[in-house]
Amino acid sequence: MSCLILAAMLAAGPAADAAAVLKSLESAGRALKTMKASFVETKVLVLLNEKQETRGDVLLQVPGRLRWNYAAPQPSAMVIKDGQFSRYIPKSKQVFRGQARGEADLLVGFGPGAAGLGKKYEVTLLGEEAVGGTPAYVLDLKPRPEQASSGLFSGIRLWVDKARSIPVQTRLTEPTGDHTTIRFEGVVLNGPVAASAFDLKLPSGVEEVK
Repeated sequence: MSCLILAAMLAAGPAADAAAVLKSLESAGRALKTMKASFVETKVLVLLNEKQETRGDVLLQVPGRLRWNYAAPQPSAMVIKDGQFSRYIPKSKQVFRGQARGEADLLVGFGPGAAGLGKKYEVTLLGEEAVGGTPAYVLDLKPRPEQASSGLFSGIRLWVDKARSIPVQTRLTEPTGDHTTIRFEGVVLNGPVAASAFDLKLPSGVEEVK
């Protein structure tokens, strides 16, 4: 090995592995109190050969508060608060409520959701890839056999910002093969978020569905 190649390898630093990236995710997760971002969500329906794109913004407050505001193509809002799920669709004047399940996986890798991933999933580091110009590690997460029946997704892929150790993109794959990719933009960490931001204020005449 030439001196020039050796010098280049030493300058690049030690190669990352899945365990190191998971550790950095957990460390960043412990420090996270709030998160704001805009997002682009692309859902692919494999059997129908259809692609659906939605845009909006997301708010997270640790512990246990999450809000997705969908702006286009159809306005709606989804709130998770104290373990309960609510989805309001203004066009149909309906709000759907129930116990939160896999909806929290939409933000897997953020905050407390970054802890224990190695116990729930078999994690593989696929390499590196830029997302919107941000260098990122690519992690593949496959549910361990004892977890496979309890989740909504058969696989998760995370693009982890190399500088901030937070996901900049997530892909959630369902057992049917349908998959949803969420790209986060303009992420602001630990800024002020009002507690009232997680109150779902509904107009009169809304039908409640459970």
